[in-house]
Amino acid sequence: MLWVIHCLDGPDTAALRAATRPAHSARLRTAGLRPVLYGPLVPDDGAGAIGSLLVVEAPTRQEVADFVADDPFAVAGVWDRISIHAFTASERSPVRLPPAPVEGNAP
Repeated sequence: MLWVIHCLDGPDTAALRAATRPAHSARLRTAGLRPVLYGPLVPDDGAGAIGSLLVVEAPTRQEVADFVADDPFAVAGVWDRISIHAFTASERSPVRLPPAPVEGNAP
């Protein structure tokens, strides 16, 4: 199942975000769940970051909640508000995501 994680940074956390970003990025590459899409939310002028948006594949909401709770941005206090929502892509979406490989059937 796909999940959208929407996170907004707390006030005055730009320096903390910058210091924590390497650990956050490394964790995304080694996550136990499948990251599908992720990146920073930016203000209208595109300068800096005001939060994060992640789309992940995981069997349960609890697995996603545990993943978020242990993220370096969450642990360090960069993220102030976090929302998790189940997501189903429309059949008419111009981009269709391939299903995750089945364990043992990966190339």
